[in-house]
Amino acid sequence: MKRLFALLALLTMAALFAACAPVAPAPQQTQAPLAPTSPAATQAPAAKQITITFYQRGYVAGGNDATAITTDKAVEIFQKNNPNVKIQVVGIPWTAEGDTKLEAALAAKSGINVFRVTSPNLPRYAKQGVLSNIEPYLTDEDKKDFYPSGFDVARVDGKIWAWPLWVTAITNFANTDIFKERGVALPTMDKPWTWDQFVEAAKKLTFKRADGTQVYGFTASSKWGAVEYYPLLYIDGGRILSPDGTKFVENQPEGVSALQKLADLALVDKVTPPDFGTVDQAGVRAQFKDRKTVAILMSTPGFIPDLEKENFPLAVIPPPMGAMNKLVTNGAFGLYAVVNTGDADTLKAAHQFAKYLTGSQVAKDVPGYQLAPGLRKSNTGYSTNANRAVVAKMVEYGVYEAPVATSAELGNNYGAALQAIILGKKTPKQAMDEIAPEYQKELDALSK
Repeated sequence: MKRLFALLALLTMAALFAACAPVAPAPQQTQAPLAPTSPAATQAPAAKQITITFYQRGYVAGGNDATAITTDKAVEIFQKNNPNVKIQVVGIPWTAEGDTKLEAALAAKSGINVFRVTSPNLPRYAKQGVLSNIEPYLTDEDKKDFYPSGFDVARVDGKIWAWPLWVTAITNFANTDIFKERGVALPTMDKPWTWDQFVEAAKKLTFKRADGTQVYGFTASSKWGAVEYYPLLYIDGGRILSPDGTKFVENQPEGVSALQKLADLALVDKVTPPDFGTVDQAGVRAQFKDRKTVAILMSTPGFIPDLEKENFPLAVIPPPMGAMNKLVTNGAFGLYAVVNTGDADTLKAAHQFAKYLTGSQVAKDVPGYQLAPGLRKSNTGYSTNANRAVVAKMVEYGVYEAPVATSAELGNNYGAALQAIILGKKTPKQAMDEIAPEYQKELDALSK
């Protein structure tokens, strides 16, 4: 019996060793290791979903006007290329009602991320901490692409607070039929007029036809400080303000001499209509548009589509050069600002959207989007014909004032001073010296 139990024990241990020993697989059963099957190991984390609220001036949801159509298309394309970002558009009018809605949203500091900001309001918003500085979101390529002047009206206290959209670069519009009638050759970007050449041409273009129709060589909207003749303020090297916006300097010789040139067009050279200095933008455009009253109109590019629709005999030509012997333009800026929400992801998406709206790609993506020439060298979307190409080229020669939040009362008083010069009621030196203390007082208060 003892031998039997010993034998059984040996057999049991052998079976246990056999069960535990590794077994080599048959050659035909060899296979590669299986890949991990966990979804978490193969899928990247989903991008954070972000909603950007965009306040757009003049936008009406579902509208069939240019603003509605181009805005909707731009938003659609941006969202397609950035699927984690949803753009919610809030339309506000270009009226006091729109201003009230915008101010309320900014005061609440919620429900608004991107909006059109005006140059006068930019300093106030920047100093109040409403805006997000765009410089951390500017690439080296961006900095090279923008014209240096593009940031002049977006810079406050040394920092850039808005994305420049475009500028209404002011040029001269010529009625080519009247030029041909009087045998006057058109200037070009390569061969612009000097001031003396411009005056000489304007005199030839000022004449009375056999039927008694009086034609004038030049006009521009110049009622209460309208900006459409502003390029002429800079042609002798003067400015309204110092480049940093802290000093009123238009009463210095360079500014005074340019103002005298402007006044002399009406008072000495007699090349402007008798109501020059009192007619608003609509009035001077009507004079030019009738094809028989004015040969040259200084204007913003927003008037070009109206003339194109009527097959007007139009040539866009550069403004004349003054003592600086350089081309100069000026105009109003379109700017998009980003609200400083404090959330890094939201800020990044908002700046990305504002950058797209002001860049070169949106002009390619959305036909008709470019209502004025952009501030980027790569943005050629506005140059759809020879006339518009001249406007776009003039952007390179822009001179702009630093943004300052002066009062509406000061703006009215300054406009009245300019009008007094044009109407011959005051000399340029007298008018600018009179307003200088008032202007400087406000600038000093703003710099504190």
